Amino acid sequence: MSDAVVVAAPVGAGRSDRRRPLRTLAGRPAAVVGLAGVTLIVGMTVLAPLVAPHDPAAQDLSNILAPPVWAGGDAEHLLGTDALGRDVTSRLVYGGRNSLVISFAAMLIGSCLGLATGLIAGFVGGRVDTLTMRLGDVQLAFPFILFAIAYLGVVSERTPLHLIVVLGIPGWIVYARVIRSRVLAERQKDYVLAAEALGASGRRRLFRYVLPSVWQVVPVIALLDIGFLVIMESTLSFLGLGLPPADPSWGGMLAEGRKNMTISPWLPILPGLAIMATVLSVNLAADGMADVLDPKLRTRSGRPAVRRSAGRGHLPSESSNPTLLQVEDLHVEFPMGDRVVQAVRGVGFGLPRGSTLGIVGESGSGKTVTALSIIGLLDSPGRISRGTIRFAGRDLTQLTEQQMAELRGRKVAMIFQNPATSLNPVLTIGFQMAESLRRHRNLAAQPEAAAREALRSVGIGDPERVLRQYPFQLSGGMNQRVMIAMAMSARPDLLIADEPTTALDVTTQAQVLEQLREITRRHQTSLILISHDIALVAEYTDLVLVMYAGQVCEFGTVAQVVTEPHHPYTRALLESVPRADLPAGARLPAIPGELPDAVGIPSGCPFAPRCPEVMDVCRQVNPDQFTVGADHRAACHLWSPVKLVCR
Repeated sequence: MSDAVVVAAPVGAGRSDRRRPLRTLAGRPAAVVGLAGVTLIVGMTVLAPLVAPHDPAAQDLSNILAPPVWAGGDAEHLLGTDALGRDVTSRLVYGGRNSLVISFAAMLIGSCLGLATGLIAGFVGGRVDTLTMRLGDVQLAFPFILFAIAYLGVVSERTPLHLIVVLGIPGWIVYARVIRSRVLAERQKDYVLAAEALGASGRRRLFRYVLPSVWQVVPVIALLDIGFLVIMESTLSFLGLGLPPADPSWGGMLAEGRKNMTISPWLPILPGLAIMATVLSVNLAADGMADVLDPKLRTRSGRPAVRRSAGRGHLPSESSNPTLLQVEDLHVEFPMGDRVVQAVRGVGFGLPRGSTLGIVGESGSGKTVTALSIIGLLDSPGRISRGTIRFAGRDLTQLTEQQMAELRGRKVAMIFQNPATSLNPVLTIGFQMAESLRRHRNLAAQPEAAAREALRSVGIGDPERVLRQYPFQLSGGMNQRVMIAMAMSARPDLLIADEPTTALDVTTQAQVLEQLREITRRHQTSLILISHDIALVAEYTDLVLVMYAGQVCEFGTVAQVVTEPHHPYTRALLESVPRADLPAGARLPAIPGELPDAVGIPSGCPFAPRCPEVMDVCRQVNPDQFTVGADHRAACHLWSPVKLVCR
């Protein structure tokens, strides 16, 4: 019987999540004030024909420099008139309209250019990234005002379009730098790598996984940019490089009012106050926007309660199934300037169809690099320098990236060790599962039913609620079950689990591993389980591969490796496992020393400096893998059929 999981959904959780953004904004009075100010200013400028009492260009030379109402003026001109008898109130409203339209349009140009270039530079990297950023550096080094004078100074009749171009195009680099930095961090996250492991193309990973996690910063920058652009547009108008004098703008009103400042001081003060109020309102609104846009703030009202029933699965029995995966003499290296890191050296093993292989060793022993080599997800500059990886008869090392992308997810799937970062934090579980099902099982219509069935298959009793939630609303164990369900939904022939229970507590570890074992047994899926815990590997796998410093120490069945270990490193790992028969207060034996530097691995056995049974030959000759039993090999001179003696 497989594990049964009962999940209790908090009452009213859905309604609470929907109201959360409004409560977040309401809890920040400054943001509310800013939003109200922006709404008022934008509303007045949009409705300028209805709000303005006069034509902003109409002149009345018989009523020039009339004071505002509070200084003794009449109600017909609330804020007085300027040196040509034009109504100041109407010019402020229409001036704000021109300034905001120009600033908003320029912001759209800069944000779109910056978002596109930042996404491409950060995701593609390499020369594209370098060239894009160097162009941005050149632009930032060139004074903006010189560019504006050179362009606007030669234009005979300036229009809003000229100002939009001058203000909009240079602004791309601000967006590009921020987006690029976020993309660089996001593209290395486990959920993006998991999407690639599931077969998602580069374009799909960029727009479905990376973009939803980085776009939230664009509206915030855009709001701040509008405030900056209002100031820059006003500056250009103040210098005489803005719209013609007949078209009102706040900068132009400042320049005109400065000439009559001693007689009518309110003329430069009023547009100055309008600019200050607009920029302040925009900044306050932007301050609260990030909280509203971030779905991670929509926290749950309670955690799911998980209860496990009795019952456990059974390991598949040894069989004569044909070999699904055959790795031979695998070498992986990472060139680092004038040095080369030898991450994997001469690894070889075979995995029958439907069987489970455990790869065990200390951190840095090459376990994960071996797994990433199989699925073709080595980070640059990592490369397979030698060896073959045959999967169902095909050598994966000879396939193109497009051919590997077709295999990932459908035939070979991978789940990573941290379930919280292996799922996209800004997309619901249902969206992510539906996308995987559409791609790998061609379920264009109603993938939700298949998603619910996949979640039930891993012991989730309330799939409807889980599909509506975000990853951060679930526990670590639930997220890992979701990852297993997504990986198995395509029914792959091989599943690679890279320390899938590291971030989980002991009880949840057992539940997840039982579910993983049960679902792979049910679909006859071969499993590679990577772990540093040899006791865990011994319980849940058929075959064991012990690795140290990038090479194989011992390989065989669980019974052979655990019951009759032949390599000193394997024995040391087993002796360090906590046991119930140890006397009270006894200390577990630890392996002395540390792993050798992967750049300068000595010529002899890499374990020799830490080995209690080291011989002279061990320090000079790296041993081959010697047969010590049926399908049981150990790379140790103790088992060499020819005893070597080195003086």
